[in-house]
Amino acid sequence: MNASFDKEIGSRIKLLNNDTIQTDSLKVNPNEIDSIVNTLILLSKDVENMQASVIRSNQYFDGLASRYGISTHEFEKIKVRMQLDDVAAILKDNELKFFNLILLKNNRGDALLHSAQ
Repeated sequence: MNASFDKEIGSRIKLLNNDTIQTDSLKVNPNEIDSIVNTLILLSKDVENMQASVIRSNQYFDGLASRYGISTHEFEKIKVRMQLDDVAAILKDNELKFFNLILLKNNRGDALLHSAQ
């Protein structure tokens, strides 16, 4: 499952790094977002600080939603008692959803469909 997430996320990062895909008002740095999500995944593995990690992860996606005009309901919330693999999968899924939503908000649904081939 991680390989498919990584492949899809990689294709979205490639698309979003193309200057013609994003408008100035909806410009994101996909490499930075990917790096932060990977850091959040690493932090979630520290069981002693799981609650702080969960709060930070949920706040990060709430912040992205607010900054880019996306409903916070688009992102799945992480809970303290979740398995570590589930937390990582949810974070990657939220990242992929965010990239897809940014592409759609930039009226680039055509690029999104093309990347799935």
